[in-house]
Amino acid sequence: MLGRELARSELPRDGLGGIDGLRRVAPKANRVIFLFQSGGPSHLDLYDHKPDLAKRFGEDLPPSVRGGQRLTGFTKGQKTLPVAPSKYRFERFGESGAWVNADLLPHIGSVADEICFIKSIHSEAINHDPARMVIQTGHQLAGRPSMGSWVTYGLGNASRDLPAFMVLNSHGSCKRTPQPVSARLWGSGFLPSQHQGVKLQSTGDPVLFVSNPDGVDRATQRR
Repeated sequence: MLGRELARSELPRDGLGGIDGLRRVAPKANRVIFLFQSGGPSHLDLYDHKPDLAKRFGEDLPPSVRGGQRLTGFTKGQKTLPVAPSKYRFERFGESGAWVNADLLPHIGSVADEICFIKSIHSEAINHDPARMVIQTGHQLAGRPSMGSWVTYGLGNASRDLPAFMVLNSHGSCKRTPQPVSARLWGSGFLPSQHQGVKLQSTGDPVLFVSNPDGVDRATQRR
């Protein structure tokens, strides 16, 4: 981030400037639904149109693009790293002119102006598991608080009887073994455990440890 003094002295104050120049928008959201698709399609096949990839199709990837980043286990045996474009068709949609995959996402284009596309994110994680950790906790290694934990820690809970951070985990209809999605992604890390996500279940009790186990009635439990 730019230093505060630089932001004050060098950048315009028209609402698009530095930290102090941002428009103050009154918060309206009371709830957030965060849909996280682990191992979803590549951004290059959805919203990130790269026309130069088609021009350089088949060329070897320049070392400057990798920037010294190590290769994954899937590609370390390759002698070349050929450039390949997306095989799908992209079109511009809305007044913003956002590039959207017209073949796979034909209906997203109709609401392109209502979507915020963030293309400034960078990560050094090159495999699924550490990349998931980065987006959920900001760190590749386990043990850090997740986003929901930080939100509940900072803002508290509107109800003393209901959790503020809840998790729904689905494997979908995939017949193959799904990618492992563990409690590390919604854990509280070094924050108190009350800030971790409460996982809901589709079978049995919706929440674990709410009902008494088999063979234990309420009177026994109270003793």
